[in-house]
Order: sequence, then structure tokens, then C-alpha cells
Amino acid sequence: MARPRDKADQKKIALERIRILFDQAGELAADGDYDSATSRVRQAHIIGLRCNVRMPRELKMRYCRRCKSYLASNNSRKRLNSREKRLEVKCLRCGYVSYLPYAREKNPNR
Repeated sequence: MARPRDKADQKKIALERIRILFDQAGELAADGDYDSATSRVRQAHIIGLRCNVRMPRELKMRYCRRCKSYLASNNSRKRLNSREKRLEVKCLRCGYVSYLPYAREKNPNR
């Protein structure tokens, strides 16, 4: 009989699988297959929900929060708003706009 996995191992495997799915989504989007890329992102989102794993910040920025589509250059619009110091990402499929703050580092020696 196989030994049962503890929660830490399960979360580590889930996070690894999420990263693999996002890598595959990026490759598919580069080839022009955006529907398959979106399905990979949705699978990764479901894995994160079921295994109670937080999506890393760099992966959260790569998909739309409303429609869960992979944000490639042809289905999103990105612009810098220098007055409010944020990056504005608009999904061209559903129209959702997400805002990501950016600011200079407080310690420039880092």
C-alpha cells in the first residue's frame, strides 16, 4: 500500500504542476493557440483552489482574473500610468482592467 502524502508534499506538488501548466500556456500562446493556453490557465486555477495553494504573484499577472484567459500580447493591452504609478492591464476578451502598482525601491542599494 502506498503511503499517504502529507499536506506540505501535496501543496509542493500542486505548485509545481501549476508552474508547468503556465509554462505550457506560454508556449501555446506563442504558437498562436490561445484557446488551449486559456484551458491550461483554468486547469492551474482549479488545482490551486482544490489544493488550497496561493498562486504566485508572477503567475497571477499572466491571466485575467475575470475570464481566466492567458494574457498574451494580442488579447491584452498594457500601459504604464506614471501619474498614479501603476501598470494597467486590460483584457480584450472580457474588458476587465487590473491594476498593478509599481514604485521605486526605497533602498536603492539592494
